[in-house]
Order: sequence, then C-alpha cells, then structure tokens
Amino acid sequence: MTSTPAPPLTGATTHASWRTAYFTVAHFLNDSYPNLYPALLPVLMVAMHFSVAMAGLLSSIAALTTQMLQPLMGLWADRVGTRYFVVAGLLVGSMVSASALAFAPSYGVFVLALLIGGLGNAAFHPHAASLVSELSGSRKGLGMSFFMVGGNIGRALAPVAATTTFLYLGRHGLWVLALPGMAMSIVMWVVMRPAPKAKPHRGTIWTPAFRQGLKHAGNLLVVVFLRNLASTATLTLVPILWHTLHRPLAEAAGLLSVLFFVGSVGNMTGGAISDRVGAKPVLVGSAVLSSLLLWWFLHARGPEIWISMGLLGFALYSTGSVVMVYGQALFPENKGMASGLTLGLGNTLGALGVGGIGLLAGRIGALHALEVTAGLLLLSIPFSLRLKTQTSGR
Repeated sequence: MTSTPAPPLTGATTHASWRTAYFTVAHFLNDSYPNLYPALLPVLMVAMHFSVAMAGLLSSIAALTTQMLQPLMGLWADRVGTRYFVVAGLLVGSMVSASALAFAPSYGVFVLALLIGGLGNAAFHPHAASLVSELSGSRKGLGMSFFMVGGNIGRALAPVAATTTFLYLGRHGLWVLALPGMAMSIVMWVVMRPAPKAKPHRGTIWTPAFRQGLKHAGNLLVVVFLRNLASTATLTLVPILWHTLHRPLAEAAGLLSVLFFVGSVGNMTGGAISDRVGAKPVLVGSAVLSSLLLWWFLHARGPEIWISMGLLGFALYSTGSVVMVYGQALFPENKGMASGLTLGLGNTLGALGVGGIGLLAGRIGALHALEVTAGLLLLSIPFSLRLKTQTSGR
C-alpha cells in the first residue's frame, strides 16, 4: 500500500522528526499513568480491603473509558482537529491517576477515579497516533514504532516510579507523580501550534471502503484481544503472585519494568520487520513465542526468571505498532477512528477478559491462571492467518 507523506502540521518549513519526538515523550508519560497502580496492588488491596478477584476486575472496569471510548474519540478528533484531545487528555490522566493512588479511601472511589482518568487516556491515544502516522510518511511502521516505544518505556518505568515514590514518600506522597504529565501537557499546547485542522467531512463514514474495512477488522480485533489479555493478565497477576511467594514488592516492580523495557525493543523490531515481510509472520511468531515464554517464566528459577520475563516482553510487544498500522490501513480515511478501534476496542475486550482471569485466579491461584493465559495466546494464530494480505507499512 503506497502512502503519500502528509505536509508537516506547521507548514513545509517545519521538520516532522522533532515534532514526532514530542509526541513520543507525551506518549511515554500518558501511558505511564494507567500502569502505576498494578505494581502497588498488594499495598492497595490491604489499604482498601479488596480481593484478588476484585483486583483482576480493575483493568476491566478501567477499560470502559481508557479503551472502549477510543474509537469514538478518534472519530471525533478526525472531524474537529484541535489540540485539546492530546493536551487535555494528558492533563486529566496525570492528575486523576496520581491523586487516586494517593488519596482514594475505598475501592469504589478508586474505580471512579480510574474511569475518569481513562477518559483522558482515551482522548489522547487515537488523535496522537493519527498525527504521528501523518508525520511518518511512507515509513509508517518505523514511525509508529518510535511512537509506540514511548508508551512502552512509560509502562516500563511506571512500576519503578510507583514503588520508589511509595517507599520514600508513602502512599499520600504519590500525588507528586502527576507533575511530569501536567508539565508535558503545557509543552504540547505550545508544540501543537497552530492546532491540527479538521479533516474534510465527505458525507457519512459508512462508505463501501469503510464497510470493507469492517469486514476484515473482526480478525484483527481477536488478535488484539488475546494479545492484550496476556499482557494485562501478566501485569496484574505477577505482583500478586510475587506477594503470595513472599517476595519483595520492588522485585515484582523490577520484573514488570524488564517486561516493558525489553518489550520496547520488540516493538521497534516488529514494526521494522513488518515493513519488509508484512503483518502475518510477525503476529504468528509473536503468539507462539509469547505462549512458550510465559510458561517458561512461570516455572523458571534464579536468573532465568529475569531472562524469560525480558524475552516475553520482546515477543509480546513486537506486535504493537504492527496492529496499529494494519488497522489504519483498513480505514485510511479515518485514521484516528482506526487507531481507536485497534487499540481501544481490541484492548477493551482483552481487559474485560482479564476480569475473568482474575476470577479464575481467585479460585485456582495466580500461577495456574497465568498458565491458562499462555494457552489462550495460541488461539490468535488462525485469526492472524485470516487477515487480509497487505503490507503494514508501505
């Protein structure tokens, strides 16, 4: 598929590369906030008196705004342009998420805060991803990889930031984590001047091309669902598993950081490979390797624990930019909506599935629930093979 590079947002004299870097940094911070709480789940479970099953439901509940609203937010952003989606999204997500960790008195209040913070996350993602796609020209796989790696690094540092701040400042000191996001929202307000323009509205979006995209989107959504199910289940249950094994909280946070740090390398690698060989080989290879590596991690000992977790991150997140670019190719006239559909709806289904995995963990334990998750990853292979053949970045 051939793409024509879009003009830079501020005119022909402005280079796209530095602007993409700002979006990457903003994505780094934006994605850190929804991932602060999992590393602190053992602490929060004691402070707010909730069970393992209720811990698993947190990601499902948060997905109702963080993920499910992304397609609508993306379509809205495509229609009106403006910079509020990126700026206000980052501001709301940072302030509410950090404040909830520091001050939420009960499970119900914490859930409400997750939902409100998720609105900010849902506003940021599709519009920012759409703008990065335009800035990336013909190297969309690579350009989207850099954007996605910002999010991966944010998720990687979130557990370390949360546990370190908690250990030094206590729970009520966690509010300081809002400050970087608040500062970056001001930076993005300046960077996105003049504001992105609204895209011309050519009648209804329900065109033959749109219907054709929907026809092939179902298989992609199943792939994203199972990938996010495995990712979120690992993120949620590993700290709980480590707590039951009487291992340090900082060690669990370190494992999650390794997962995401090495995952960022996998993300870039998968995007670059998909530009050459297409999406299917990357998606199938990721499913097989992720399943095997998750099983290895659960039964590893000593240094193998860290090695297997790092390799799991590489395999699991190698598909991040691949599915994003593939989704945008299905809906080339509505890239913001496509980004929301790919990340939003697909990840919502995965997060809702983690609610079931959490309930399962309450009955059979976190270890066995993650073993089941490893098996579920393999179910994505036939759906990957049924995807419409196309290159993902060209």
